[in-house]
Amino acid sequence: MKKRFFGTLLAAALVVTQVVSVFAAGSRTTQVTLVGEAAGKYEVSEGTAETFSYLHESAPEVEAKILAVNSGEATLQSIAEQAPELAKELEGKSLITKFFDLEPINGGIRTEDGKYKVTLSVPALTEALTNVRLLHYSTERNLWEIVTPTDVNYKNKQITAEFIDLSPVAVIADVDESRTEGNDTTGSGTSPKTGVSSDWGMYMGAAVLLLGTAVVVMRKTKKECN
Repeated sequence: MKKRFFGTLLAAALVVTQVVSVFAAGSRTTQVTLVGEAAGKYEVSEGTAETFSYLHESAPEVEAKILAVNSGEATLQSIAEQAPELAKELEGKSLITKFFDLEPINGGIRTEDGKYKVTLSVPALTEALTNVRLLHYSTERNLWEIVTPTDVNYKNKQITAEFIDLSPVAVIADVDESRTEGNDTTGSGTSPKTGVSSDWGMYMGAAVLLLGTAVVVMRKTKKECN
C-alpha cells in the first residue's frame, strides 16, 4: 500500500514538472513569454551578450547600445543617438522590459500582407502604462523603429503586434506614476513580477512539495522494513 502511495506521489510530481516544462517552451526569458498560437511559432531569448553576438559584425554599435540599456548603463532615450527620428517618440517613455530576441520558428505566423503576428505575455503590463509600444531593431533593414501594437490586453497582460521582420525587441510605454502602486516601471527594465511567473512558480512549488513528501515516505518505509 505504501509503495503504491509512493508511486502515485512520484508520478504526480513528474506530471507537474512536465507541465512547467511545456509552459516554458519557446521562452528563454521570464520578462516576456509567448502565448496562444505564437507559443509554437516563435522563440524569445533573454537579451544577453551571447544572444546578441550575431550583431557583433553587422551592427556592433547597436549591440553595444542594447546591452548598455539592458544593464542600465545607458538610458532608453540614448537610442535616439542612433535614430534621431525617434527622439520625440522616445521622450518620456520608460523601458518596461529589457531587450529580448524574438525569432520565428517554421515561418512564424503571417498576416495577409506578410507581416509576423506575435502575441506576448508581459507580466509588467498594468493600466498604469499608456501608449504601449515595441521598440525594435531590424537586422534586415538596419534601422530602429517603434511598432504600435494591434492590441493591448491589460486584463490578460498580453500584447499583440505585427512586425515586418524580427530581431531585438523591447516593450516601452508612458508610466502614470500615480497608478503604479509601488510597481517598478521606472525604465530600469525590471518589472513588478520578475523571475518565474506566478503560475510557473505555483506548479514548480507543487512539484517540489510532492517530491519531498515522496522522499519522506520512502525513507520512513525503509526504516520500518529494517
